[in-house]
Order: sequence, then C-alpha cells, then structure tokens
Amino acid sequence: MEPNAERAFLETARSRLVVHLPGQVRTCLDVLNDQQIWWRANESSNAIGNLVLHCIGSTRHYIGHIVGERDFERDRDGEFAERREIARAELQARLDLAMREADEVLAAFDPGRLLERAGRAPQPSTFLQVIGMQLVHYATHAGQIVFATKLLKADALDDVWKQTPGG
Repeated sequence: MEPNAERAFLETARSRLVVHLPGQVRTCLDVLNDQQIWWRANESSNAIGNLVLHCIGSTRHYIGHIVGERDFERDRDGEFAERREIARAELQARLDLAMREADEVLAAFDPGRLLERAGRAPQPSTFLQVIGMQLVHYATHAGQIVFATKLLKADALDDVWKQTPGG
C-alpha cells in the first residue's frame, strides 16, 4: 500500500470503530431500559447486553491487545453467558473505556506497519487483517443491536446510521 492509502485506511477504520459504530450502539442503549437491554427472544439468543459485552471484549482483544500490545485477558464465553442485568450506565462506561483504548491504539499506530505480521494474533495475520476483521465484526454486531432495538421499540430509531458521527 502507498503511505496515503495506509493512512486513509487507518483513519477510516478508526472513525468507524471508535466513533460511528459505538455511536449506533449508544443510541440504541439510550432508548432502551435495562430489562429491554437484557431481553432475549429465547434461551439460545443473545441479549443486546451480551452483544455489547462481546463488542467490548473483541475490541479490547483485537485492537487493544493484538494491535496495541496492551495487557488484556478476555473471557469470550463470559460475554455470551452473562445473565445479570448489568445497568445501561455500566455497559456504557465499559464501552467508553474500550473505545478510548482503541482510539489511543489506532491514533498511535504507524500506518507503515499495516502489512507487518501481528505477533499476538491467534493465526498468521497482518495488522491490516486484524483491524479489518474487527471492523467487519463490530459492524455485524452493531447491526444486530440496531435490529433488536427496532424490534423492541419500533419508532425509537430512524436511520440511526445516518445520524451517528461518521455516518
């Protein structure tokens, strides 16, 4: 990649990962009460709260730990197994912490390193692949959160993707 393309990719990924997608998630959390955040259609479905915990865990793992080489021990199974109704304010605080960390990591990351092998990745991957995978992964779950929010509160969201920063 040319340096300008590398920088553009990193800036776009950073905007999407730390501003736009979490903005959609926050918008959803803001219109739901704690019971709705932890509602599930059936026992094998994930609650919005579980998906938020999963986005937090995956971002801290892939961006903070792998790209930023920060200490973080993830409990992926715990993200989905959680059944307590963690309050919206607590979920938002955890999300804010993860996004601050991701923002710091991506702001400091040298775009010239995107094609280097990410040493902490579980399988051979470049930093570009790790960041790109997390971007797609987060977007998928943000979409699920938006869809579930619209099921729970039909008129609460209107083109949320256009109304969040970076949209």
